Amino acid sequence: MTVLNSLATVLNNAEREGKLNINEADLTAALPDVSPDALRQALHRQQVRGRIVRLSRGTGHWLIVPLQYATSGAPPLESWLDRYMSKTLNAPYYVGLLSAAETYGASPYAVMVTQIMVAKPRRSINVGRHELVYYTRANIQRMPTRWYETMEGKFKVSTPELTAVDLVRRDAQVGGIARVREVLFALNEACSVDGLLEALDATQEVPAAQRLGALFSLQGRGDLAQCVRHWLGCRKTRAIPLESGSGIGKEHCLDAVFKVWLPPTIESSNA
Repeated sequence: MTVLNSLATVLNNAEREGKLNINEADLTAALPDVSPDALRQALHRQQVRGRIVRLSRGTGHWLIVPLQYATSGAPPLESWLDRYMSKTLNAPYYVGLLSAAETYGASPYAVMVTQIMVAKPRRSINVGRHELVYYTRANIQRMPTRWYETMEGKFKVSTPELTAVDLVRRDAQVGGIARVREVLFALNEACSVDGLLEALDATQEVPAAQRLGALFSLQGRGDLAQCVRHWLGCRKTRAIPLESGSGIGKEHCLDAVFKVWLPPTIESSNA
């Protein structure tokens, strides 16, 4: 039996057992008579055929691609993302921003990439048609998360409340404050006062809290706005624009509660 056929047998057996994540150490153990060079060549051929896909160079982590996922070039994220991040890279993480909002059914736009929060900068990678884009988050292990689970597996995702804080904090990177408002309007029903307080305590980001409080107030979530107001009560604040990095014109109106300058085009959801 050729090395290519031997590797194909190992891959087929792993898939039948529901094991889509493989690493070169496991393959070496399963094919003890195959030299490292021959194994690398066989892996490359299987990759060209679309049978497997490599997650990133140097990790030795490969994914088996079942036939039903051949078009997308990789199985669903929940079948491999947590293992890749937690075990292969040993990196704390959570899926966040618009990708997290999508898991809560709160993103009105198709999210073309998966946005992942990590402790240290990482380069974006493509796995089949999946594109993983990384953003740094200080004190990531303190952030409140939960599991997003399907029949394919699970991965960590920010809570609805942390998702809201992150979206406001990174408005420029997710399409601007108008897009954040639209996503937040769909997301805030999933938010609770207790969860919001947990997220604010974990992030300790005053400007983001000010903007979020103003948005909750505009959208008629008085309970959440009051929670933010109480949290800000003993913290030093300054007047800031609603959209980070924007200027303040003569027609801007100051939200005196949260010290946020609102643009003239913004309207309350209760209006």
